[in-house]
Amino acid sequence: MEGVWQTERGAPLLLFAVPNEETRSNDWAIGIPHLASLILTHEMDGEIVGLDAFAPDHPPVAPLFFGFRVMVGVGVLMLLVSWFGAWHFWRNKPVPKPYMYALVGMTFSGWVATLAGWYVTEIGRQPWLVSGVLRTSEAVTPVASSSVGISLALYLLTYVVLLVAYIHTLFYLARKGVQAAPTSSTTSKAAL
Repeated sequence: MEGVWQTERGAPLLLFAVPNEETRSNDWAIGIPHLASLILTHEMDGEIVGLDAFAPDHPPVAPLFFGFRVMVGVGVLMLLVSWFGAWHFWRNKPVPKPYMYALVGMTFSGWVATLAGWYVTEIGRQPWLVSGVLRTSEAVTPVASSSVGISLALYLLTYVVLLVAYIHTLFYLARKGVQAAPTSSTTSKAAL
């Protein structure tokens, strides 16, 4: 996840980089000096064990590296959007219309962050299913690949149907809420 190829002290926290498996280095790296060591070891010059210590038994670096950043980035974006709305609510001010569009755009952000986290988990444990005990290659199923493909297609179809039903329900409830918005005459009748 950190893109640390060689064991080092005072490792930077890489905000962006393109991991290069061939050269075992990061291209176009932008990092904050010593921050990865501080986060992981609680010391500015703490030692972080690099991927060189695990060669060749380490997962593919690029998908793990980017999956982790997508997960964290979307999580931070969700926090910022919610804090912006809470700040407007606390100040008792109406939220700007673009914020409402941003909320619609954030509808699936939790799903994206969760999926990215799942990728990090599943890719990050490779080549092991159980670290040091069972390798992925030792647990391959004897079931034909066509059967596995059909099973996967059925799962995907089920999730697409659930997704469509979810979106339909969201829009249905949103339209119903707009139609049922109280007017001043409704509010005054309720007060009597």
